[in-house]
Amino acid sequence: MTDASPTPTSPDNAALKMVSNTPIMSSSPLRSKDVLLPLARVKTIMKSSPDVENIGQESLFLITKATELFIMYLTKLSQRYGNDQEVEYSDLAAVVERKDSMEFLQDIVPRKIKYQEFLKMMEEAKDEETDIF
Repeated sequence: MTDASPTPTSPDNAALKMVSNTPIMSSSPLRSKDVLLPLARVKTIMKSSPDVENIGQESLFLITKATELFIMYLTKLSQRYGNDQEVEYSDLAAVVERKDSMEFLQDIVPRKIKYQEFLKMMEEAKDEETDIF
């Protein structure tokens, strides 16, 4: 006798069914049309590191895809902060300045300041330096 009653659907079973329905193409090569950034440029950037000697196709593809996802994430954060239609430098700089997870970008995407503000900051730093000695 076989039990014809269906098994209860749990979140784990639903996730397993979704994964099992996904076509697996183990023999398909990684294609450059699956990514938007140029693979050759990403490979050049990766090779500029003295720690990197050989770069496999899989790792190149994954690094390129991860970079694209990071750019999309940063862009969406910037759109939420500023105008939804257009991302401006000030929006990017504000996200980098406010979000702790973006702290590593503070030297690359600094907040813009005017030349007069810079001169004032330099003068204040010079005054503090003379006060110490």
